[in-house]
Amino acid sequence: MAKAPSRHAHGRSELWDRPEIVARVLKERRRLERRLGALRRERDLTQTETAELAGLHPIHVARIETGVANATIATLVALTCAYSIPMKTASFGRT
Repeated sequence: MAKAPSRHAHGRSELWDRPEIVARVLKERRRLERRLGALRRERDLTQTETAELAGLHPIHVARIETGVANATIATLVALTCAYSIPMKTASFGRT
């Protein structure tokens, strides 16, 4: 028996079909990657130490900082907890 579609299904996102949005997403993602790496280095933490504090795998931390992986909001919150900073500090560089 075929599974019924979710009543919460909303269809395919058009985000990746819009070059102006894609450009902004990629730019902001690169900025956030650099910021997360800088926050880690400011605290003299290795990626392994950061991963342990945040409950993540060290390879995932490396992949986020190098842009290979997208960080979920949950992962970003875990990293900000590891760095003992509010989310806006990671996102916008405010202290």
